Amino acid sequence: MLHSPALYRTSPLKRKRRTDAELATLLEAVQRITQEDPPITIRHLFYRLVGEHLIEKTERDYTNLCALLARWRRQGKVPYDVFSDATRYYRGPTLFDDMAEALQNTATCYRKNLWASQQIYAEVWCEKDAISSILAEAAGKFGVQVFVLRGFASLSSLHNAAQTFRRAQNADKEVCVFYFGDHDPSGKAIDRAAERTLAEDFGVIVEFQRVAVTEDQIVTLNLPTRPVKKTDTRAKGWVGGCVEIDTIHPAVLRQMVKGEITARIDPHQWNQEQETERQELKTLQSLAVKIGKRAA
Repeated sequence: MLHSPALYRTSPLKRKRRTDAELATLLEAVQRITQEDPPITIRHLFYRLVGEHLIEKTERDYTNLCALLARWRRQGKVPYDVFSDATRYYRGPTLFDDMAEALQNTATCYRKNLWASQQIYAEVWCEKDAISSILAEAAGKFGVQVFVLRGFASLSSLHNAAQTFRRAQNADKEVCVFYFGDHDPSGKAIDRAAERTLAEDFGVIVEFQRVAVTEDQIVTLNLPTRPVKKTDTRAKGWVGGCVEIDTIHPAVLRQMVKGEITARIDPHQWNQEQETERQELKTLQSLAVKIGKRAA
């Protein structure tokens, strides 16, 4: 049985305050973990600390950790930029002072579609916002998009995905969806439900590749487990503990993304497209310099 009671305990109603020594030990662990491979989410940090038995896996301890992190960041003990938050962002147009600046921005942001000559079309899907920035960092290097479901996908989002997948299939490409989600009754049903809806409602047959979390990874990565939630209507018959995707180290998640993508690309075609991209970038940069000189 995968459940480890030591990692999930009911918090007592009256818990004694941490001593100065305990707080110092916790701070040292926070500083070490956040410097290993920044940026990470606070949720990721929480699970790492749970795995090291420094805090309990309760909502109360998560709330207390957030309060401590706020205090330590204000005191300069933990940098602000070691944490990522993909749930808050600006909306609005990008503005430029002149055409030269706009062209320079184009040259900086230009990415050729290296998948045009590949036999597959790939996307990375994940259950939670908390890991989206980590996955996007790895997938973005290959021009692969990351889609966040936030639980079970809406019919509208799956309709849009179906249109994209159908275009790829009409171009004789195999569609590959690399999925990252929790190992629990609902988490294991999310990708299957998406597959079923794509097929039954939109006539698009796509097989999702569950990259994480798998039962083997729970053992090999020594991931902390929790009991199945009694409120989960799919919990009947579930055997073993549950593991959240957030518990996997960010570096491991990025390596998983890279491994899945590189295993499926044609390296010869990929290298040719990259060389074309380099030549096109030189042209754009040259134009930006010429227009900048004229404006001056």
